Amino acid sequence: MQLLPITDPRPVAVIDDDIRFIRLIERILGLEGIRIQPITTLDLDEAVRVISESRCQAALIDVYMYGDALGFTLIERLRESATTAKLPLMVTSGARREIGRKVGFLQQHDCGVLLKPFEPQELLAKLHEAVQMAPSVEEAPVISPISVIGSRLMHPVQGGQA
Repeated sequence: MQLLPITDPRPVAVIDDDIRFIRLIERILGLEGIRIQPITTLDLDEAVRVISESRCQAALIDVYMYGDALGFTLIERLRESATTAKLPLMVTSGARREIGRKVGFLQQHDCGVLLKPFEPQELLAKLHEAVQMAPSVEEAPVISPISVIGSRLMHPVQGGQA
């Protein structure tokens, strides 16, 4: 599959409590010339502020951070904030059961889903899709979580937690 390059210089926010996962994403996206904005804070208001001030082009959000399902609350806060309401969001999580229960929530909040473990090419394809569907900050992409939930996932993320 030939992907159009992402030319947007803004970073992609990676919200996760697993530093090794963040570093892995940084390596994968770095090969494409995409910078990341790592966010590991428990303070969701701070996370929204950092994403907003960094003018991120998209956000990858883990569901479970520090033992709680903070990712869903963060999604709500991002959608409530005027500066991040239309930001392309993608849940990157291994919490298959929880994701399955939250399909309606994810659709309602226009979130894509990429289940851990995933292939680097799958991450790049989904991120490219989200960015390409968002030609301007004013338009939010809609990525169907249903199409991703059933995808075949092969290689585990090394050292990461779901």
